[in-house]
Amino acid sequence: MRLAPRRLLALSVFMAMLAAGCGGESTPARVTMVLFDLSASTSAEAIRQQYMKDFAKILDTAATGGVITADIIDDNPLAHSSFPINDSFDRYDSLKENKLDYERRIHRQRDAVIKKAETIVRTKPSGRRGTSVLDGLQLAERVFSSFEADRKLLVIFSDMIEQSKRYNFAGENLTPARIEQIIARERSSGRLPELHDVEVCVVGAGATGTGGISTERLHAIREFWLRYFEAAGANLPKQRYGSSLLKCP
Repeated sequence: MRLAPRRLLALSVFMAMLAAGCGGESTPARVTMVLFDLSASTSAEAIRQQYMKDFAKILDTAATGGVITADIIDDNPLAHSSFPINDSFDRYDSLKENKLDYERRIHRQRDAVIKKAETIVRTKPSGRRGTSVLDGLQLAERVFSSFEADRKLLVIFSDMIEQSKRYNFAGENLTPARIEQIIARERSSGRLPELHDVEVCVVGAGATGTGGISTERLHAIREFWLRYFEAAGANLPKQRYGSSLLKCP
């Protein structure tokens, strides 16, 4: 039995709407992982305020649909991890909810996540000395291996100065050879995270409250992280590494 032209056209339009997310282009699933460096070198009020300003931009994108998680970087992030932010935002579906009701609900959810982030950022340094950015990246690996996603974004709010039991970037001579040596050591010990297809943004690099870090050393530290994330399978271009957020995928 053949359908009448009008019925056939209506059915075609309905199926197209379903395939396109009810009138709009389907947005790929997104998982965003955020790491906040809470060490003493990032405790200045201006630095923490910059954290919140740029986190709000990241959250605005995540709130259009996807998962956002966050944790801290300190002297031992693996031991102190609690994922204080672990929230999922659904996309708008006109078949299930009124647009205004959806926007109000998402706004309330966004405000709740902002409050969680403010609680994290207001946390004062514990007094324990050290910053293990490298160990914090193990948490990112855990998140991205736990969620299926078409897009994966890692945002690190940190000065990126590793000062842990294994390395001290404030004193390390990070030559190209030394960088490769550290990466090889991390890989052979099983500590190099698998971050394949993860897009990375670094906010706060070089913004320390303690001072005393030369421009040359800051450049060497940047080169280390660019090479490190490349070895981990992630994508961190130079334009996404800086003291404040310009653009993030």
